[in-house]
Amino acid sequence: METATKTKGDVESTATNTVVVAVLAACFVALIGGFLLKGQCLAPDTFAVGKQYSHLCYNDIQPLYEFRAVSTDTFPYVNGSYTETGDLIDGANEYPVLTGLFFWVVGLLVDNGNDFLRMTAVLMAPFALLAAYLLTRMTGRRALMWAAAPALVYYAFHNWDLLAVAAVVAGVWFWYRGKSVWAAVMFGIGCALKMYPILFIVPLVLERWVAGRRDDAVKSFAAGAGTALAINLPFMLINFQGWWGTYKFHQLRGPNFDSIWGLLQTRYTWSLIQMPALNKTVAVLTLATFAVTIFYGWDRAKKEGVFPFLQVAGAFLVAFMLWNKVHSPQYTLWLLPFFALLRVNIGWWIAYTIVDTVAYVGIFRWFYDYSYLGTGLSSTTAKEAMVYAVWTRAVLLVILLVVFLRARSAVEDPDEFVSQPGPSLDPVGDPTTA
Repeated sequence: METATKTKGDVESTATNTVVVAVLAACFVALIGGFLLKGQCLAPDTFAVGKQYSHLCYNDIQPLYEFRAVSTDTFPYVNGSYTETGDLIDGANEYPVLTGLFFWVVGLLVDNGNDFLRMTAVLMAPFALLAAYLLTRMTGRRALMWAAAPALVYYAFHNWDLLAVAAVVAGVWFWYRGKSVWAAVMFGIGCALKMYPILFIVPLVLERWVAGRRDDAVKSFAAGAGTALAINLPFMLINFQGWWGTYKFHQLRGPNFDSIWGLLQTRYTWSLIQMPALNKTVAVLTLATFAVTIFYGWDRAKKEGVFPFLQVAGAFLVAFMLWNKVHSPQYTLWLLPFFALLRVNIGWWIAYTIVDTVAYVGIFRWFYDYSYLGTGLSSTTAKEAMVYAVWTRAVLLVILLVVFLRARSAVEDPDEFVSQPGPSLDPVGDPTTA
């Protein structure tokens, strides 16, 4: 007699080897495209003639080779400090410690900014492939919304975000396998790479608590917070000012021009847009949105018996991106895995991809207009495209917050592997789902 219970191996077999190979191949092609895009900036005259903007190959990796003392093999943080205006000196930088260590190690292997970009791309590409593999094992062909995303081409080698995204996807993978403590550890590691993954510990703990696994909830919180603290503590003890420079930098910096706050700042002189009032405004709006999402998740848990971890985690991320005073273009990479992990209609992914593409082109083409064509702050086609895309992106994020919260998970329940449909192989998902 056939048993009604599936093993975890049976569930994972939903993503066939053919699908895994196809997704990994798509991811590899996207990474090649990403390097070819950014590789245009390897030309000798790039930064003299503005090619980094006109050819859309700007990346943070090449400039920071010099600006953050990677070129001198300066060990990060331990001798670093910051000025009263927030300028970082002597090895301090704006990234959490694991990212700083990563590009310090890469810097030891090369002698110039071009090779720094090449080596960084080689060493970061496996993290994108790891995320693609794990997403495929959890969601089947839906993983193409990560692996074949145009944003992966634009941003894979724009900054160091692939490291943090891989940590987040690994954390979700451990949760999927029923190992919440290890999931929290991965989120703690992610926090030491890009900070935002620490947000996911809250819905993880709530999910365990509602499931009646209160020991797991406490252990998960301790593991996540403890991992983040253990990684940061040596730097805090050796030179607190060098470590704190990362956070002081973000505290003092104003909004970037391609955020909603930056656009408002250029149009109005509202006091709330000035520092430090803006920091307080952003904090209040973000925390208020977190509270609303937790309330919704708790209410849904009372009705369904399960706290919607993935849905609330996705909504947390959307809220963070929506209200943050800094919305760097590559943040799109953070969002992509949730299009796969949640059963949302592919139309939302397409819409976000289009808007993100317009924003990417508009931002850097306007940089070129401003810096090399002498247009100043006057309006150009590129600037208008950027402005409309930034506002449209904000509207889409508001919508996605609701869409993510209402969505069904695209992965199996991590504790109850019973006879029910496995991870969907349909990248569109249920067309009736918001």
